[in-house]
Amino acid sequence: MLFFAIAAIAQAPSFKPKPIGNLKQVMRSIPYPNSDIIFAVQSKAPADEKAWQTVENAAIAISETATLITMPGRLRSNGQPVPVQKADWIKYSQGLVAAGQACYKAAQSKSQDAVSMCTDGLSEACENCHKVYRDNQAQK
Repeated sequence: MLFFAIAAIAQAPSFKPKPIGNLKQVMRSIPYPNSDIIFAVQSKAPADEKAWQTVENAAIAISETATLITMPGRLRSNGQPVPVQKADWIKYSQGLVAAGQACYKAAQSKSQDAVSMCTDGLSEACENCHKVYRDNQAQK
């Protein structure tokens, strides 16, 4: 019986995700609106548990973006491949994970001040990559 279970698992189809949107589309769809949610806490604290949950979810989306932007086969809007093998790209992507995790922890505390403190790390994570890959015409 164990043999058949192992054989069934071995023959199960595997899912290999492939990119759908280009890098700009992913960035405009996930980290951009979710970072806005986090930054908005600086000027107005969430009013209730549901609103804090939205901030937590936004932070998770920021962290999960790293997986999407390092997915092999993803293209930039100019049709060139995203440099997923480059050490700096990986480092910048890991920066998103760390920033998202810090903001998630801050949101869990339900403290406007704590979330406001995490926004510097989030801004820095975005800016580090943008200076090299978005704002630098030679890299486009």
